[in-house]
Amino acid sequence: MKLLHCADLHIDSPMVGLTRYEGAPVERMRSATRRAAENLVQLALDRQVDVVLVGGDIFDGRWKDANTGLWWNRQLGRLVDSGIEVFIVHGNHDADSVITHRIQPPPGVHVFGVDGPTTVVSDDLPLAVHGQSYATAATTTDLAAGYPAPVPGVVNVGLLHTSLDGREGHARYAPCTPGELAAKGYALWALGHVHAREHLEVDGTHLLVPGNTQGRHAREPGEKTVSIIDTDGEAVRSVEHVPVDVVRWARVTVDRGGLDDLDAMAAAVVDRVVDEWEQAGRPLAVRVELAGDGPPPRIEHLRTQVVADLAHRSDGDIWLEKLAVRTNLLGEPPPISSEAIAAVVGSVDAAATDDDAVAHLAELLSPLQQRVSGALALMPDDEVPSSLTSPAVVRRYLPAARERLVAHLQGRG
Repeated sequence: MKLLHCADLHIDSPMVGLTRYEGAPVERMRSATRRAAENLVQLALDRQVDVVLVGGDIFDGRWKDANTGLWWNRQLGRLVDSGIEVFIVHGNHDADSVITHRIQPPPGVHVFGVDGPTTVVSDDLPLAVHGQSYATAATTTDLAAGYPAPVPGVVNVGLLHTSLDGREGHARYAPCTPGELAAKGYALWALGHVHAREHLEVDGTHLLVPGNTQGRHAREPGEKTVSIIDTDGEAVRSVEHVPVDVVRWARVTVDRGGLDDLDAMAAAVVDRVVDEWEQAGRPLAVRVELAGDGPPPRIEHLRTQVVADLAHRSDGDIWLEKLAVRTNLLGEPPPISSEAIAAVVGSVDAAATDDDAVAHLAELLSPLQQRVSGALALMPDDEVPSSLTSPAVVRRYLPAARERLVAHLQGRG
């Protein structure tokens, strides 16, 4: 029996803020989530899988109109018309409280409810799938604890949208530990929510996080995949990760290597980015940092030259989202004393307990709020505060700001 597992499709993610970037391929990026979903459906058909498992966050929130749901239903219809069974749980972005109007899926698609974990045993396959969808977006209870015992004699799969025991950049939804999941005795846990791929094997149980199917911003670089699982008897035999993304994000650092000539620096950046594009085998959105010793170049001239050369080399398939320069004019600076760092830490800690200081910091952030609102809108909802200028938000992030500042002063950041 062959299964395909995917999660976090975020179909029709609005990609808010792209229009603020010069030369951004807006329409290509906005259609990328649909094209990636089409790729996974076609892969399921080409590989003749028996089952498709969907681990939540199919949508990115409330639909703009019914076209999103109708389009997804057509994709599901392609699967079930080919005899493929589909099992779905909903996560925080497509929870019942978020997607208030749904379209009935075609027969052959099972969507797990929100009232508690249930089990579906296939009529035609040696398979039992256990699952539960989110009733509300902020589901912070351990749903896995209530999942039922495995069904004897078949492959048991737990389908769940979860942060596991915590993953950086993701809210702690339906938290649980890998050991807890393995103790259920299932062959496979097909998980969603975390956008970075992860595959663990604990006491014979496979815990599989396929990641999202299409990167949406520079914080989601690298290939985006679905997973194809071959089973044998009651166990997992093999797992293969197959890329389905349409546009790939990359973050690269280019060593200027002492180059002072702008044309030479541009050539170094272009060669490195083109190599990344050729390895990706698809259109590339890239954030570049030019680093190394030497005088800072004229950044706008450098960017213009790089953009022109990339367009020529890739026929428009590379978008330079950002070019940053981090150079050391006179080499590495001398170390900062521990006394000075301690003074900085003390100042930050004192500010955190001073209402006037917090209010002043919030006021200082007001211009920044306007400048970065588009970039913030590109980030996942559960990672970004609604306002940078709230005193409560300032207090919330001061400890993290202090740690980053200390790391920078110590030469680690």
